[in-house]
Amino acid sequence: MIDDLRALALFVKTVELGSFRECARHFQLSPSVVSHQISDLERRHGVPLLYRTTRKLSLTKEGQNVFDQAQIMVEAAHHALDHLSDGSEIPSGHLVLTMPAGLIQNPAMKRIAHFCSIYPQVALDIRFTDERVDLIEHGIDLALRVGKMGDSTLKSRKIGQIERKLVCSKTYYHRHPTPAHADDLSNWDWIKMKMMPPYRQLIAPDGTSHKIYSQSQIEVDNVQAMYELTCHGLGLSTPPVDLLDHTLKTGGLIEVLPDWGVSSMPVYVVWPQNGLRRRLTSLMLDILTA
Repeated sequence: MIDDLRALALFVKTVELGSFRECARHFQLSPSVVSHQISDLERRHGVPLLYRTTRKLSLTKEGQNVFDQAQIMVEAAHHALDHLSDGSEIPSGHLVLTMPAGLIQNPAMKRIAHFCSIYPQVALDIRFTDERVDLIEHGIDLALRVGKMGDSTLKSRKIGQIERKLVCSKTYYHRHPTPAHADDLSNWDWIKMKMMPPYRQLIAPDGTSHKIYSQSQIEVDNVQAMYELTCHGLGLSTPPVDLLDHTLKTGGLIEVLPDWGVSSMPVYVVWPQNGLRRRLTSLMLDILTA
């Protein structure tokens, strides 16, 4: 019975993460141990649970039924352990968080620092990437994301928004006639973020919205890179204001059409549907949304 319960827990995590290797990494085991435990479970009960190929794992019909029930069992065990943890004075454990590099100077970092200061026995793994990685596949508890969420099975909560400004270097600005309207920028080069649409939405002084479709020689996947290339005179961009204060004051960048605004971008914290079963995830969420 004990062997079956252990093997079922490994089976559930293998399915959730998509491979023996990721499951092994999660539990700090070797992939061969995980594979052996699940194979023994199949052999003891005479039921194949997984189709194995060199490229991926997939569930058999019986495996899907077992997974549905075993996942409920594992979640129930997590709830029971959380009740035990709730009785302890000092939370401890390991929490994985991912967020875009562009939020490094955002107030969210102050909240994360506050979490670390009040829960010193929690090991926090922060992964900075502008790519929207699969939380389940990579074993991530919480993510901060910027922009529209779209359709997703993830749970989400808005925690703020990023204000932006339209900027370029002085050198680049003086290569062109002085713009009076957003349409005057249609032939300027823009440094494009890979995950963003091929236009910027600018707000006129009278509050009307204008889409400016951009031409881009350079496309990047990192906000800091976009900012640095703008400083080097390669075009227009709309970085977060958190990055711009010093550079605008020293004249390294200038604001283009300062009477116009740039549409803000919402910031969300997201987590898997069953993620709040972990006490640490709930504690971090409470601080991020405070």
